[in-house]
Amino acid sequence: MKSLSFVFVATFLFLTASCNPVNDSDQLELNKDIKQVVFFSDDENYKQEASYYDAIIELKKEYPAEFDKIIVISAANANRYYDLFKVKQFPAILVVHQDQVLANVNGNVTKDQIIEPLSAVLNNE
Repeated sequence: MKSLSFVFVATFLFLTASCNPVNDSDQLELNKDIKQVVFFSDDENYKQEASYYDAIIELKKEYPAEFDKIIVISAANANRYYDLFKVKQFPAILVVHQDQVLANVNGNVTKDQIIEPLSAVLNNE
């Protein structure tokens, strides 16, 4: 069990090192010319996010450009983006392009339930 916890923490640290967090003073700046991935994370419930971390790692291998600019929005900053992205619950991951949400996965789901809709949208040029 300790090794599983270590894997989750190590994965979380790996992912956040390559992410662009949105701070209170920052405005969310999406590049409308590309598909961008936005991840709503809740630091207090990171155990529920394990399937999201696994999916992000797998998707980053196949779509490195899209996941190099992933935007992570913490629960503390999420309130102002709920309506914009139509997020229903945490955790959530979405793909946004030209002010439209192309894929939206939220709640307690499996890695495959995350990968399937995101891959479909990211494959679609």
